[in-house]
Amino acid sequence: MIPFLRRLFPSTPPKRPSGNRPPPAANTAPAVTPVRHYFEALNTVDHRTPIPATGLHIHRLLTKFNRLQLASVARYLWDNVGLVFYATDLVANYSTPMIPRAATLDRKWNEAANALFDEWAERADFSGRLDFWDLQRLGSFYLDTDGEVFALWTDEAGFPQIQFLESWRIDKPTAADDRIFDGIQLDTQGRVLGYWLDGEQLLNSNVLNHLFEPERFTQYRGMSPIRRGANDMRDGNDIKGFQKVLSKLSTALTLAIQGAPLEENPWGNPPEPAGEASTEEEAPAETNAKQRSFTVADLIAGDIPTVPEGHELKQVNTPSAPANNIEVISYLAGCFVAGLGLPPAFFLDEKLTGPNQRAVNGKAQRKFDRRKQVAARLGRSAWQRVIAAAITSGALPSTDGWARCDFIGPSKITIDAGREMAQEREDVARGLMSRRDHYGNRGRSWRRETDQVFEEIDYILDRAKAVAQEHGIPIETVMASFGLTAAKGSTANVPPSSEDAQRSDDNAGDAGAAD
Repeated sequence: MIPFLRRLFPSTPPKRPSGNRPPPAANTAPAVTPVRHYFEALNTVDHRTPIPATGLHIHRLLTKFNRLQLASVARYLWDNVGLVFYATDLVANYSTPMIPRAATLDRKWNEAANALFDEWAERADFSGRLDFWDLQRLGSFYLDTDGEVFALWTDEAGFPQIQFLESWRIDKPTAADDRIFDGIQLDTQGRVLGYWLDGEQLLNSNVLNHLFEPERFTQYRGMSPIRRGANDMRDGNDIKGFQKVLSKLSTALTLAIQGAPLEENPWGNPPEPAGEASTEEEAPAETNAKQRSFTVADLIAGDIPTVPEGHELKQVNTPSAPANNIEVISYLAGCFVAGLGLPPAFFLDEKLTGPNQRAVNGKAQRKFDRRKQVAARLGRSAWQRVIAAAITSGALPSTDGWARCDFIGPSKITIDAGREMAQEREDVARGLMSRRDHYGNRGRSWRRETDQVFEEIDYILDRAKAVAQEHGIPIETVMASFGLTAAKGSTANVPPSSEDAQRSDDNAGDAGAAD
């Protein structure tokens, strides 16, 4: 028991006398004093990278310079490393656009509101260059590089428009105020009151949408998620560049001439002074037979260099690039995309079995769904502002629930659409899946698709009745061509066409007048 306690609580070594203390070694880093704790994560050893700062308030201490520096590194990688852009482009393609659709019980009002919003979407950008769907895509890129983006609403053109503000535009003013955190004005309870534009103008929080993916409750500003894998991609890009150089050198015949330097005349023979040109006539051109002489180099399709006396031609052996460099680059790329929240197998397009690929797609879909929620925040704000402006101007009548909207997003990723479609059709028929989820997985609106189905049925029935009367054939024969059936020997179950309904109403009115 005592030896165990001695190992657990080692005694403090005796202090060295001050007179015999050796002088410190020059240019040597101080040794790390090992600290042992019950928790392994708290142990400090000299062979592990130390943590620069600790404390639960570390994100509160991050300065504007740190945040902007992270965004600068992320933008550099996004512009210069293809894998970084490819990863962010995947997120944007599978997450945007999020299209708002009306969700009231008035079908005609929904159609008018959707048409009005689609028309506004073409003019959503304050600068007049982009539409609302392009803004959502750009917003997704900003979330990955800068970590945030601000959408300022303005009505200078007479209707709502969006002006994107990059993260550096929201800055802390020079006036000292404890309730201003990195350009965001807070109240005494920590609620956001506004944002300081360029550190000079305070924008109310009601006219600006702050888009970012929160990671902590006390987080007020977004940070680039590329920060988690920035060093991995920088190292991978360096390894790729070094391997390209090695590959070029290993495929080229690199020779060196050993000996004294050779005399070279890159300028050729100097021109003769004016008036001193040689008056001798040039020798006549040799005959083609004399000019047609072949060297050994011509015959063997190669060059035989001639080295002056006293020099030696020596080949330089270039080591070939290691074969595992590609694996290292792929591993670093996987570490990078993992920091973005994507499974590495989805990004690297690895060959997986069907069940494994479905699991990978499911993990990636969760990431895309979270980004869709951020895009839906901007879409919901746009719907409410645009429809409210239309109701105020009289372009749309007011109705119950006008502020509510559904969203149509990009299709759900899948590797076997046929099998899943068959299963979903059966679930919808049995009432195990709603039509909204069924059509939402395909990026469509269930209301619009349902209305389209009924419109097609009405048209088919009207045309089938007209064709049957024109050619004198049973209407069941015409309807069977479109998968519709009616009671045999009777047309009572066939809905009348619009012309027949109008004719019946006219006959009923005439009969009533005669009575």
